[in-house]
Amino acid sequence: MPIDTREVEKIAELAHLKFDPQELERFVGHFQQILEYFTQLETVSTGAVSTENVQYAHQAVEGKNRATPMREDEVRSSLPVATALDNAPESSEDHFQVPPVIE
Repeated sequence: MPIDTREVEKIAELAHLKFDPQELERFVGHFQQILEYFTQLETVSTGAVSTENVQYAHQAVEGKNRATPMREDEVRSSLPVATALDNAPESSEDHFQVPPVIE
């Protein structure tokens, strides 16, 4: 799927970013590469590329016991709503107000 400057400008607008024309062209190429990588990953997940002999390369947790360490749950009181909303740019009643992200 080819990507053009209009699409990059829309993504930049959603992310509140501003690019000069040279940067915009560079990002068109970057986004196109990203989409090509996703296509490659899609190919791997459908079995078109064999990963049978690929060695597993990383373990997040070392040692024989590879269970994820968890902390014990403990009951605590919540942050008061007024305190949580103190630094919010916009709020309404007891809620954070955010701009829409989906058109």
